Amino acid sequence: IIRPDVEGPLPVVLFLHGWGATLPPNYRPWLDHLARRGNAVIYPRYQDSVLTPPDQVLGNLIAGTRLALAKVDARPGRLVVVGHSAGGALSADYAAIAAEAGLPAPRAILSLYPGRSLRGIAASIPEIAPERIGAATRIVALAGSRDSVVGTAPARRIVASASRVPRARRSYVLIREPAVADHLGPQRASPDSRRVFWERLDKLIAEVRANRG
Repeated sequence: IIRPDVEGPLPVVLFLHGWGATLPPNYRPWLDHLARRGNAVIYPRYQDSVLTPPDQVLGNLIAGTRLALAKVDARPGRLVVVGHSAGGALSADYAAIAAEAGLPAPRAILSLYPGRSLRGIAASIPEIAPERIGAATRIVALAGSRDSVVGTAPARRIVASASRVPRARRSYVLIREPAVADHLGPQRASPDSRRVFWERLDKLIAEVRANRG
């Protein structure tokens, strides 16, 4: 849990790391940025290592999020979920299953270069059908034109398949800028990454908190 040093309950951002990027330093500048903007950031480690079976990671995510919400003084009613790579795929899974699991459903998800497996490798994270994502959820999914790790299909599928969500609330964006269009673009803290990813999340959070999300 990363949060600013202030009193009282805070709005929550659930930040889902990429496959194997289990430690907060992998995204630390972004996590600190979100905390400085007044958010309690939950960073659940859904795997011990890259050897964690893919079919266990969603259950680990649910358990970790439940524990964190019990510990943090937070207002999860306007929850925003952001995820990168495997975490991007899991952001959609969380949105689909949160209510059933007794957890806060997100008002918005930002899925960055999502993927369930590496190209050429059979093992993959099982999908929770995006059709189960609630109509009130805003969905933004990004893919990179130079992403040779997961490609663009997973991001397109999330947006196309979340049929309960009105079409106007689902967005697929293909990022073509060479500096950030590769798979690790969202993990960097360069000026280009801040502009393309951080600012997009800041805007989404602001819309949700202003009850426009």
